Amino acid sequence: MKAIVGCVLILAMLAAGTAFAYVVDDSDWCWQMRTEARQRALEAREVAREARETAREQIFAAKREAARARLEGIREATRARIDFARERRDILREQMRARREILRDVQRELRRDRVY
Repeated sequence: MKAIVGCVLILAMLAAGTAFAYVVDDSDWCWQMRTEARQRALEAREVAREARETAREQIFAAKREAARARLEGIREATRARIDFARERRDILREQMRARREILRDVQRELRRDRVY
């Protein structure tokens, strides 16, 4: 009988110990799950922040490229306008030079005709 009572008492102590360990482990488990959930939420926020920053950088890069292309277009138009004006001036100078040469030739011919 004493052996049975001793066995029952030992089993009761073991059951109480395991129940207590389960409760303690359960609370540790809850804390661990909360910590893991916080960590996952923090990582998700960091990933979202990085994605936003990457998208923002891509938008800014696209805007910079568009502005650069627009300015390059303006520069190219300005260069074309300057080149056109230079060519026009050169043509006008050439025409004026040709006129002066023609006038000189005509005046020379007239002088030669007067002398003879």
